Amino acid sequence: MTLEDIRTKILNVASNLFESRGIHASGVDTIIAEAGVAKATLYKHFPSKDLLVIAFLKRNADSFIDRLSQGLKEKPAEPADKLVQLCSLLEQHILTQRSKGLPFHLASVEFPDPKHPVHQYSVRLSNELQAYIVDLAKEAGMVEPESISQQIIMLFEGASLVERLSPGRGATARAKQAAILLIRSSLGR
Repeated sequence: MTLEDIRTKILNVASNLFESRGIHASGVDTIIAEAGVAKATLYKHFPSKDLLVIAFLKRNADSFIDRLSQGLKEKPAEPADKLVQLCSLLEQHILTQRSKGLPFHLASVEFPDPKHPVHQYSVRLSNELQAYIVDLAKEAGMVEPESISQQIIMLFEGASLVERLSPGRGATARAKQAAILLIRSSLGR
């Protein structure tokens, strides 16, 4: 097994534990035991649990943005229609069984201290998602792209929370409908 394979294995195990149990509830000893590695090996690849959490957040955020970008590329559309497609992609993301929301939002809840590195990294990732949607809104000619982006994120994060608490109640479909109405009204359609 290569060093990269070992690193990936540790990150995979930690990711599964963080997603299923929560970050604080997943101790380093549990991660080491489940990954079948020595403590020194874990710390060689991730000098602290915070750095392991940040690697988890980065990988999930990169994967999430890649899925959104790929989904938008699969069906070429006018800029305004891309925002509507984005709503469908966000709906699909929330409705997947593994989704519990955006990992960096959840991590910011577990690490509420604004000075903590995990919280700071969560803010950075949230800002990157906001910027991604702002760029789509600017492309579509929105007058207030920052406002639209923030509203879309709030609708879908709220829907994600409701789906977690009351699965199958239609919150995600309603968030999608509200976001599309918001987009169309902002475009004067």
